[in-house]
Amino acid sequence: MTESRVIPASPGWYVEETDEDGEVSLDPVIAWKVATDKDGDDILLPFVDNSPGFPPFAHTEESFEALNRHFVYRPNHDPEKETN
Repeated sequence: MTESRVIPASPGWYVEETDEDGEVSLDPVIAWKVATDKDGDDILLPFVDNSPGFPPFAHTEESFEALNRHFVYRPNHDPEKETN
């Protein structure tokens, strides 16, 4: 049986995605899921918040390639300033 481990994320880690219109979004990483990639190497996949009423979800390795996602570390980023 494969054990699934989740590690809490430190503040400042985000999944950055640029959509087809060039709009950049940052989703705060709330935890990391320990996983294995297609080559058998250990990797961390990020958990992010979902829509209201739904549990957080872990992005897949494939979604990073297909949707041009990547990790960024922005310890001084304030998401509240973007929404005001």
